[in-house]
Amino acid sequence: MFSYEEICKKIGYDPLKEPYPIPFNGHEDDSHESPFAPLNREERDFLADYIIQHRYNKVIS
Repeated sequence: MFSYEEICKKIGYDPLKEPYPIPFNGHEDDSHESPFAPLNREERDFLADYIIQHRYNKVIS
């Protein structure tokens, strides 16, 4: 099993605290790999569910 903190370390940022890190140098550049590429399917599913659950709870709190 894995935790949200372990996934954040693996992708290099915390999606709930920081915006998606999009490098922009004046033009569209598809040569950058997604920070989510190192995650396997279970980790991506876990992260998506975690973000949805915690963003929703944040809004109604």
